Amino acid sequence: MTVRDRIKDELRQLPYPVKRQARRLSSWRRGRRIIAPVRWGTMRRTRPYSARWGSDRGTGIDRVYLDRFFERHSKDMHGTVLEVQEPVFSARYGADIAETAILDIEPRNMLATIVADLNDLDVLPRESFDCIVAPQTIQYLTQPVTGLKNLYESLKPGGVLLITAPFIQKIDHNGEGADRLRFSPLAFNELLETSCDGAEIEVESFGNVLTSIAFLMGISAEEMRPQDFDVFDPAYPMLVTARVRRPS
Repeated sequence: MTVRDRIKDELRQLPYPVKRQARRLSSWRRGRRIIAPVRWGTMRRTRPYSARWGSDRGTGIDRVYLDRFFERHSKDMHGTVLEVQEPVFSARYGADIAETAILDIEPRNMLATIVADLNDLDVLPRESFDCIVAPQTIQYLTQPVTGLKNLYESLKPGGVLLITAPFIQKIDHNGEGADRLRFSPLAFNELLETSCDGAEIEVESFGNVLTSIAFLMGISAEEMRPQDFDVFDPAYPMLVTARVRRPS
């Protein structure tokens, strides 16, 4: 009798539960050999390449999606416009803007024409703006419903709020305010419906598993392929956006 035959004979004498587990293990090992292992390369690391969202390596990946969203809604940026912190997107994509106001909680911001805390009620003039541009702001608020009500009620009838929020993103420990909130598309839509009474709301998301992982790792947009940004996977939304229109 060969060694192989002897092993088989001994295996037959094993209790059934042991033999069943052995078969499962054997099947798992065969399947494991069929699947090619992931080649991690330099990605096998527990710290990102950049702790600044990739901005010290190039353009942050979220900036690509932000630009796409605001460029798509450039026609909404007209008349009297309010933008949070600095006039980035209104200046880049706005059309026929008569006046731009800048909102910030920080009085040291020399660009700010309105210094106010959105967590407090009635801090903005009512029905004053044709468009409000609020990128990546809501996650810092302790009272997001109040903050959204402030923005919405300061729109003129027919005015539009263009707002974005993160879902997959590192926590900002360096900002003036505490980074506390993340929003799925469903949660963002529900929050807007609660805060903006009677509004016309359009929520969408941007991102996929590749761009989300790259963003968490601090990889810049320049290190990606253009086609990497063209796939929108609702299971991996990196960024959520909304166009909120106040009825005329």
